[in-house]
Amino acid sequence: MDELNRLLATVRGALPPALAATCIAVALENGVLQVGVTSSAAAARLKLSGEAIVEAVCQAGWHATAIRPRVQVELQRQKARRTKDLSIPPAAVEAFGQLAERLDRGPLRDAVLRLAKRHRSR
Repeated sequence: MDELNRLLATVRGALPPALAATCIAVALENGVLQVGVTSSAAAARLKLSGEAIVEAVCQAGWHATAIRPRVQVELQRQKARRTKDLSIPPAAVEAFGQLAERLDRGPLRDAVLRLAKRHRSR
């Protein structure tokens, strides 16, 4: 497992940061480097960077001759379902309530009231 993590770090190191973040898994089998990515767009960009990745992997001591991106569809579904769990401290919620009282009636006041109400119930 540690070996695969080092290989993944090597692959990510050979890529621009935005593309590196889409690489989530690697496997090396019979000289073919399989890279799991989060989208088909990332897979296409990864193919374009294939030579640089293979060269970086070889320089790091692994024997790779080709790269094969694999879109990890199940991980896309899990990622899409994940929601952020943000919380606002009670003092901030109270400050939003006071702000809403001072605002004129309108969409901004309604939005601030909804925010305060939603976070008071937590």
